[in-house]
Amino acid sequence: MLKFLRPPLRLTFATSIALCLIFVLFRGDFVDAPAKPDNTTVPTAENDMDQRLQSAAESALGERDGAIVVLDPQTGRVPAVVNTQLAFDHAFTPGSTIKPFVTLAALRTQVINRDTRIRCRGKYKRTRLVDACAHARNLGPFDPAEALAYSCNYYFATVGERLNEDDLAQTLSEFGFGRTTGINDDQESAGLLARGRWGFESAVGEGVFLQVTPIQMALAYAAFFNGGKLFRPFVAGAPDFKSQLRSEVHVDDGERSLLLEGMRGAVEFGTAKNAHLGSLSAYIVGKTGTATPLQGFRPQGWFAGIAFPSDTKTERENAQLAIVVYLRKGHGAEAAEVARSVFAALEDTRYTKKDSLQVSVHQVTENSTYRMPLEDYVTGVVSTEASIEDEPEALKALAVAVRTYALKNLGRHKNTGYDFCSTTHCQRFTATQARPALATAVRQTSGLVLLDDQHQIIDAYFSASCGGMTANIKTLWGVDGPAYLRGVRDDYCNSGAHYRWTDVIESNQLANALRSDPRTDVGQTIRDLSVTRYDDTGRAELLSIVGDGARTISGWEFKLIVGRALGWNVLKSSRFSVSRFGSQFVFRGGGFGHGLGLCQEGSHAMAERGLSFQNILAHYFPGTTVGDYR
Repeated sequence: MLKFLRPPLRLTFATSIALCLIFVLFRGDFVDAPAKPDNTTVPTAENDMDQRLQSAAESALGERDGAIVVLDPQTGRVPAVVNTQLAFDHAFTPGSTIKPFVTLAALRTQVINRDTRIRCRGKYKRTRLVDACAHARNLGPFDPAEALAYSCNYYFATVGERLNEDDLAQTLSEFGFGRTTGINDDQESAGLLARGRWGFESAVGEGVFLQVTPIQMALAYAAFFNGGKLFRPFVAGAPDFKSQLRSEVHVDDGERSLLLEGMRGAVEFGTAKNAHLGSLSAYIVGKTGTATPLQGFRPQGWFAGIAFPSDTKTERENAQLAIVVYLRKGHGAEAAEVARSVFAALEDTRYTKKDSLQVSVHQVTENSTYRMPLEDYVTGVVSTEASIEDEPEALKALAVAVRTYALKNLGRHKNTGYDFCSTTHCQRFTATQARPALATAVRQTSGLVLLDDQHQIIDAYFSASCGGMTANIKTLWGVDGPAYLRGVRDDYCNSGAHYRWTDVIESNQLANALRSDPRTDVGQTIRDLSVTRYDDTGRAELLSIVGDGARTISGWEFKLIVGRALGWNVLKSSRFSVSRFGSQFVFRGGGFGHGLGLCQEGSHAMAERGLSFQNILAHYFPGTTVGDYR
């Protein structure tokens, strides 16, 4: 996938996107995908995007007492803001959102390094008590990235003991705290950076040492990841917007990498995990914070986050949107949930996701690479794999499985410059005109994927027929897999064309096929061939081959070697038994393909019986749910 071009400061986002498209069309590496109008990918105007962002932010905050700031980290433009008075004119205790700055100051002064580990004791007690930690107690000593992810108060208060107040104050000042941002608001607060008021609790964002505004927080977090640029923010429309750079702060690659790791950890498994930000197709990093206001007892919640196109596009020029949520009465985890709604809306406007919704596919037979919208790729795969399927719900189930696989495996061939090949190594793909029923099924499931109980996109597979029970990925391919890939009984595919089959292969023909691969070459003749172990799904897990030599091989590898030599319609799956009659070997089996995940013949039967595509997917991927990845 292509990187975003970093726009000059006077270019709008819409102009930048146009340049990216021109770059794709003329660089010569890709062949254009078949022309197809797509009026939903790029909105007609950036101001329309701003309106939708504003609406999404207002809806996400609802009746809560708080503020939301949405910032373009590459220019300082504020396309959306809710409650400007709280966002610009009042300063608040930052809580744990200060911890990335504490980390940075401690790294720079060698108080800690990337590998410094401290074991949490549950709560910090010195002259003043720092809040107890909320994370699990059995996690072992934390390094700085892990401490950020879990927001360990003990870790940061302990670091605060050794950290000089002036060093931290200097870092905070460089990021713009303690002075106004210059936002177009006459009443803007400068916040508070109270030197001489340092205490150990200051290292976890409590007390009077630091008070910040949401707009300051947004600009400071943006500077972590945009190359250290602090802009003057403006609430302004996109046309003719000119950014104003206030100052720059140095953040080296090692520091930036650690902050990325820690703040992605907060999203995936740490304090923000319940907001399911990791399930969005944008790559979100962020930090929660819960603090006690100076004059009050109800907690206040923060979340500051940045969106990148993907996990492979986190360079400084790819920082796309910053969102800060402040809740006057709430917790950081709640603020993260509010932020997720806005990030999700941003994706719906294609404000951040235009590039990541494109995939590149190498058509092997033509030796050409095509770039196309994700949904066109899904259509091409479903057209290839379901050419005769006529049940709408079965087509929808396959479309969801195909899309899930694609999003889970983006960049599968990144070392050769594209996302997917057109063979079964990825998913079979042909750029062809889709049948109306098939195109409708893809369109009606647009954006839908399979999610696990952590709201993460799953590993989704499908095959023509499972033969009565789907495969267990562990015994099939030798890798540990989740519960939904360990095999389920399937009585629906027993009416399918490949439910049961028999193949008879002459001994000399089979010996020639096996000599094609050193793993099965036992010489000119085969004296004995037997399945020595079956797995719980009825598949041949191990085979013994005896001839002039002896070999032991997995059933799946045996099936592939025979298929390559004699054709894929011979020995259709690894769910078989074998016996010998004179000069012939007789294989009796069931299913077609690896049998993992969705069984297409079973899916067809389920749809015929009136079951929905959600029912079908729940049967073949137990414990998962269908949800929107955007």
